[in-house]
Amino acid sequence: MLKPINIFFIIAIVASRLLPHPPNFTPVIAIFMLTSGLTLLPLLITYMITDAVIGFHSYMLWVYASLFAVAYLQRGAVFSSTLFFVITNFAVWTSGYYGYSLQGIIMCYVMAIPFYISTLTSTIIFAKLFEYAKTINSIDNIKYLFVNERLRQAA
Repeated sequence: MLKPINIFFIIAIVASRLLPHPPNFTPVIAIFMLTSGLTLLPLLITYMITDAVIGFHSYMLWVYASLFAVAYLQRGAVFSSTLFFVITNFAVWTSGYYGYSLQGIIMCYVMAIPFYISTLTSTIIFAKLFEYAKTINSIDNIKYLFVNERLRQAA
């Protein structure tokens, strides 16, 4: 059974993929960064379904691999955003658009820097928001358990 936070993450993935937003400014990397274990599978499936809706592309396997690596390594917003940037832009370079040379790979990464800045910024912001939400949720659960225990003792 999915926990409420995982359902929220699924809704956030769908919304961030289907609703208009600034380029690369989404909560996706932050979500995968905070996810592990069996909860990763529903998120990957959700991501695949949204790809089916918005259209498949030739870099999908690279994107999925980078999101899986982000979830597996769980090293923080800067590392996760950078890992995603390195993997997915290497995939772009392999398309041959920039040429198969040192100059081509450098140009590929340089041209992607504006997207990296958006990715990094959004990942930091959303990771902090999600961590705060988890903290608030934990505090509310503790209060709930404490109040229920007090009510049971009073009865």
